[in-house]
Amino acid sequence: MRILDSPGLYASLDPTGLLERMQELPRHCEVAWSQAKALYIPEGWTQIDKVVICGMGGSAIAGDLVADLASSQETVPVLVVRDFRLPCHVDQRSLAIVCSYSGNTEETLSLYRQAVRDNARVLVVAGGGWLAEDATARGIPLLRLDIPGEPRGAVGYILMLLLGALHRLGLMKTTEQDLQAMVDAVRQQASRLEGKVLTRDNPAKQLALALEAKIIAVYGGGVFSGVARRWKTQFNENAKAWAFFEVIPEMLHNSVEAFRAVPGMGDKVAALLLQPSGGPEGLQKRFPVVLEMLGQGNISCQVLRGIDGPPLAEVMAMLSLGDHVSYYLALLNGVNPSPTPAIDSGKARLANP
Repeated sequence: MRILDSPGLYASLDPTGLLERMQELPRHCEVAWSQAKALYIPEGWTQIDKVVICGMGGSAIAGDLVADLASSQETVPVLVVRDFRLPCHVDQRSLAIVCSYSGNTEETLSLYRQAVRDNARVLVVAGGGWLAEDATARGIPLLRLDIPGEPRGAVGYILMLLLGALHRLGLMKTTEQDLQAMVDAVRQQASRLEGKVLTRDNPAKQLALALEAKIIAVYGGGVFSGVARRWKTQFNENAKAWAFFEVIPEMLHNSVEAFRAVPGMGDKVAALLLQPSGGPEGLQKRFPVVLEMLGQGNISCQVLRGIDGPPLAEVMAMLSLGDHVSYYLALLNGVNPSPTPAIDSGKARLANP
């Protein structure tokens, strides 16, 4: 257990200071919220009947979080698209929010061109690149991503830009009290999870040790549906670990059938159950059923329950926990959590077929 308390481990495997950047999440959210409050909204952006958030990777995960939060409010449908083409018709009653950290993501640019062609209301969130340039030339509202580090590290920043814009448009309600409760919760969470907190007192380090050398299955539901995906992708990108995610209640209609089908899987798999503090009674009663069925398959599972508080605070506190767990698992795996060489290789291969 002492390995994660060694200062030398951080210096050797995390030379660029990813952990310090992760600790900046509350400040990033505050800065993004202030930026969104100053967004210019063109005249005539009324009677919007659906929101389509276009992006890949961390940009799209921020959209998932928005969709989960929107589900707890009486608002228009929020759809997240990760593809080359929109699966639905968009027009002047549609808001297409196009997100790309680099501004050059091929799939996202394809969706942007389609949204512009079909005369949707378009809002761009980008750090630069062709997307920002074209939006500026067309007079399309642009929220610039001004945050250093990896694209996946911008998820909180992008989330608050999106929530701020939707609040300005009257499509979702996010109050200053919601923001402050979230910032306070994440700051408190981060203080418990930072590297100088010893393993015996650090739940993120403890969980990483329990997941070492395991295939990880993350199950979430309600406002933790998108968070479950985020945990999975952080295990992939930071820890370079095999991980999967599924959503409750859907998994009770298929995945549970495999829990006892393959003897010995309990030695290879670790499950995580992300349970919100609230939500429909029908959703809540399914979590203990999933836990029981995992136990019948001899698959170890840890239940991680959300904090009491507004949904935004609950979502971001659980997201922060997952980010830290994936970081410490990377150190246990002996890898630098910052670079993503396989992703870079795939992009280079596509650029030079």
